[in-house]
This record gives sequence, C-alpha cells and structure tokens, in this order.
Amino acid sequence: MLRFLPSVRILRFRSPLAVMFDIASEWSLLAHVDVEVNAVDDGTHGPGTLHGRSLAADFDTANDHDNDLESLFQYFRVQLPAGYDVVHEGDHVHVEWDVHRAPMRRPAPPAAPAI
Repeated sequence: MLRFLPSVRILRFRSPLAVMFDIASEWSLLAHVDVEVNAVDDGTHGPGTLHGRSLAADFDTANDHDNDLESLFQYFRVQLPAGYDVVHEGDHVHVEWDVHRAPMRRPAPPAAPAI
C-alpha cells in the first residue's frame, strides 16, 4: 500500500509523480511492505530542489528496515524510465524527474558510399 504522511503537500499533480507513485505501489504489492511518501512539495527543501515544482518525492518503507529500503531503491532504478534520477539518501529514497537533462541526440545518419 502507498501511504502519505499528513504533512505531504502536492501543489500540482503531474504525470512524473504518477509514474513514481505507480512504481512505488507496484513494489509494495510485490514486497508486501507499505511505502510511505514523506515529501513532495513540503516547502522544507532547498531552492535548487525539484520538490517545490511537484517533480520530486521522498519515499520510505513503513517498517524502516534497511534491506527493504535498498530493495525499493533498486526497484526504482530498474523500473523507472529514462529521465528519472533515484538517490538513496540513507533514511529515504529520493526520486525526481530531471527536467534539466539534455534531450537524447539522434545518431548521425551513415555517410553515403563513395562512388
């Protein structure tokens, strides 16, 4: 189950958050461990964070077992599509949609053969 601490605020529900919440709830079902969302737009993170833009969330496991948190971290790393950053912060997992990442570049087309 996905649980939200009472202090969690979401200014704007964006699709990157939905992807994060979906992956977290999927892991919770598979692991039989509740996942707690600790922060989204709580106003306590620094000015450079994506928390204030509804593009980052902090996750923890309900029982605070280190191996469960590590498992959640690894699951996020494997399951989230490109564009997401996942950081194990020690006592929680921080996930953000990295809007500053440069778009993927297409490889140059092969050169025409010389005649």
